[in-house]
This record gives sequence, structure tokens and C-alpha cells, in this order.
Amino acid sequence: MTLNVSGVKCQVSNVTCHMILGITGISGTGKHTSAQYFKRKGWVVLDVDKVAHHSYRPYTHVWKAIVREFGMEILNQDDTINRLKLGKIVFNASRPKEADSAIKKLNQIVHPYIKRRLKNEIHRYFRRKSNIVIVAVLWKELDLLNICDKILLIKADKRLSSKRIQKRDQISAEIYKMRVKHQSDPPHPDFVIKNNGTPEELNSKLAELPLGIA
Repeated sequence: MTLNVSGVKCQVSNVTCHMILGITGISGTGKHTSAQYFKRKGWVVLDVDKVAHHSYRPYTHVWKAIVREFGMEILNQDDTINRLKLGKIVFNASRPKEADSAIKKLNQIVHPYIKRRLKNEIHRYFRRKSNIVIVAVLWKELDLLNICDKILLIKADKRLSSKRIQKRDQISAEIYKMRVKHQSDPPHPDFVIKNNGTPEELNSKLAELPLGIA
């Protein structure tokens, strides 16, 4: 089996791999809730948000690059990155041009680490013959279409998605709009689920996917 991670061909031979499923959708649609369903079914979940946050650990290469770019004022007293302070810079609704530049710089720092980590994790779980779910908003930047066997797009009404994230992260509607400004849906996903209801309704829809889930 061959997979293409960040332009690097990775040959995995003599391994029976089940499936790599990519779950994507703009913020607030229910990607992580969907991923938890698969986790309960025994799938391995690789959450790109968690991988990114892991890269923020103090004194790592990524941490040093972020601090150089955005300044010491984004740090807590224990030198961890204050994601709220960093978010106010990269999602500054009052200065959209500066925010666009900031998020681009942050992505340039963090994305190479995410890609390397995903490649390593995929290889590790290939050896265990595990089914894998990759949860990511930025499907294009992470080359999700080439990495994954199937793509599941989770959709929801924009107003509902905004309310979910505002409540979860305690942010304004304006900040939410800045977050999703550069997010988009893949053009031809294998599966599409509309998540405007309850978690139970979402789970029922996920159970109907032709993925051989028991």
C-alpha cells in the first residue's frame, strides 16, 4: 500500500491495512463528536487540533518559532503558550488583513510538524492493522484527499455551527467568522452528513455509513 503524506511517498508493504477515514467540515459542524463515535467502535483517532496543540509545548522547535514571531506576551507564567492571547492575534476581527497574515505565518510554522507527526502515527498504526480516523478542518493544507481512503464531510447550518463554537470557546460571532474565513468543504467527499440535531441523531447517521462498522 502506498500513501502520499506531504508529498512524500511512504511504502507500507506486507501489511493488511483496513481504512483511513478523513473527517472534515468547518468549525462547529460536529467533527469531533463524529470521531468519538468511531473511537467507541475501536478506531484510532488522530486529531489534528491535538497534534497542533502538542507542538506548542515549551522550548520545542515550534514553540520557539511561535514566540519569535508573535512575542513573549503570548506566554503564560509557566512559559506555556496562552492560546487565547494567540487567538486574539490570528483571529483579530478588527484588523482582518493583519489577522490573515498572522494565521498564514502560524500555519507555516505548525503545519510541517503536523504533517510529520501524522505520517509517523499512520505508519505506527498501520503496523497494528488499525482502522484510522483523521479529524481535520484544513483538509487541503494537510493533503487529506491523498492520505485518506475515504472522506466524510460533516455539515451543519452556519448559524448553529457558530452558536456551538461560541458556547464552547466563549468567543464572539465575529471571532467565529474570522476562524472559518479560510475553511472550506472538499469538492467531492465520499460521504456527507448533515448534523443539525442531537448527538444521538448524528450517531444514527454515522451507523448507516457503508464502512462495515459493527
